[in-house]
Amino acid sequence: MDQQANVNERNGSAGATTHGLAWDVGSFANDALTLTELQTQLVAADMREYGRRVWFPSLLLLAGMALGLAFFPIALVTMALALVHFLAMSYLLAFLVVSVIAAMGSAVLCIFGYRMVRERAAVLSRSRNELLHNLRWIKRVLTRTRFT
Repeated sequence: MDQQANVNERNGSAGATTHGLAWDVGSFANDALTLTELQTQLVAADMREYGRRVWFPSLLLLAGMALGLAFFPIALVTMALALVHFLAMSYLLAFLVVSVIAAMGSAVLCIFGYRMVRERAAVLSRSRNELLHNLRWIKRVLTRTRFT
């Protein structure tokens, strides 16, 4: 058996490489978990801030919808009957005029409240940007370690 190669226990691989790979994978996993934890904390903080900022515009939006659902029917009928009584309009025309005015008023309130809610939601862009930054970092680390 003189011509057989002498094979060590590791089948030709060095022990330091295995330890280095395990260390790199463990270090990367630790960094990725740390980023995940920080990202979660950032989202939680952003959601708390969003909750503090959005309560008033949400209240406006709900008030606009409640006003449209509860108060308007009685007020609209009263206004239409007033138009019929004081301006001698037909019932159809009076109810049509009042309906258009009510729809426009309700739409203005809802649009105003919705826009304010959307403006306050911009605080969540911080979490989104940080998540994208972290994902780019993970991709860069994985690409770099794959080719080196």
